[in-house]
Amino acid sequence: MLNPPLPEAFIHAIMEDSPFGAPLLNALDHESPTSIRTNPRKAHAFETTDFHRVPWCNNGFYLEQRPNFTLDPLFHAGVYYPQEAASMVIGEVVRQLPLPYGAFVLDACAAPGGKTTAMFDALPPDSSGIANEIHPHRANILNETVTKWGLNNIAVTQNDTAAFKSMVQMFDLVLVDAPCSGEGMFRKDPNARLEWNDNSPRYCAERQWIIVNNLIESVKEGGFMIYATCTFNRQENEETIQYVLDQHGFELVSWQPPKGCVPGRKGLGVYFAPGFTQSEGLYVCVLRKKGVLTGERKENSPKRIKDFTGFNLVLNDNEALVQEGNLAVIRSSSLGKQLQRIKSPLRYVKRGVIVAEASTKGWVPQHDLALYSDSFPAIDCTKQEALMYLRGETFPVPPYPQGYYNLRYQGVNLGFIKHLGARFNNLYPKPWRIRMQLS
Repeated sequence: MLNPPLPEAFIHAIMEDSPFGAPLLNALDHESPTSIRTNPRKAHAFETTDFHRVPWCNNGFYLEQRPNFTLDPLFHAGVYYPQEAASMVIGEVVRQLPLPYGAFVLDACAAPGGKTTAMFDALPPDSSGIANEIHPHRANILNETVTKWGLNNIAVTQNDTAAFKSMVQMFDLVLVDAPCSGEGMFRKDPNARLEWNDNSPRYCAERQWIIVNNLIESVKEGGFMIYATCTFNRQENEETIQYVLDQHGFELVSWQPPKGCVPGRKGLGVYFAPGFTQSEGLYVCVLRKKGVLTGERKENSPKRIKDFTGFNLVLNDNEALVQEGNLAVIRSSSLGKQLQRIKSPLRYVKRGVIVAEASTKGWVPQHDLALYSDSFPAIDCTKQEALMYLRGETFPVPPYPQGYYNLRYQGVNLGFIKHLGARFNNLYPKPWRIRMQLS
């Protein structure tokens, strides 16, 4: 299927006002590469020897062709995440920043969560943060991504970025993956070409300025802001960065971008671009608020964990098990301490790993826990059985004692079942179930 033609105004802008020219325009009519990033906590379940590594991401890989991810149980188990290769660079950027031990961070426009997990995988020890998304549906997708990744140091929120405006000097790092006109997706998503018009860059830039203004004060002195878009024009990128530099006391941060990246106009940021890198389009610029960023290493002292759920949970020294209403939640101690500092009202989707929900019959384990730990005995299954489970179906299981079990595929947990003796109840979350018919 042929893509719609590129908008004439976009072609003119690339040829007359960009560092890309014909190589980009030509590349936009070629096939997009497919890439994934593996979860360092579960990478043992994925064989990567047949794939080429993404140069700027140690756990990123190019696939020969795009598979049907929906029909791969390892995807649903959070073993890997299908992610556009350029976006994986966020992890490398974070690793190059002199962030303090126990950093507190914000991903302000976080859905669907690929850059969020890349950032959190790269943070210094004992770090924690917030992943925020304003739109309810996208916030649910973000929550799903974070849950499958198995992280205990993230609070997922659903707020306008204005909710962070009063959080003065709260974050060591703020990631702004700003909503944009989507020019960098013209090869991958044909609809992006149809939705773009001459006014898209300016309209999006105005919205980006509002978002940045909402977040400026929340960055600590000496703290960092990573600004990113998937677009190529100066209005949404260099002009926005110049505005922050001129008005808000920030300075450019030098970092080592991957080979093939194109310097931004006037040296403001860098671009990934088809025809130059094996990726889609992405603009990245790193800024630092003037001042001194302070932080000190604080060792967690061993402590006895009280497990009130009755599930014989085994927690690390730097985790806490707390009750929030009718929910039991595991979160990193660092996240708990940081959340106590927040006085502004936020709409939370979750704060850590939801372990269990209280019922009249006791605590019921929740899906978060299945993907986070091996606290329960497991029943191994075939790929066909795994897909049936992910569809919400049942199948014969060994006659084990009644109770809760993890259903396991290739050594990783898919979710809980409740074994009833001769059959089981499927506890896989209904909103996440596969709706595709199995062949």
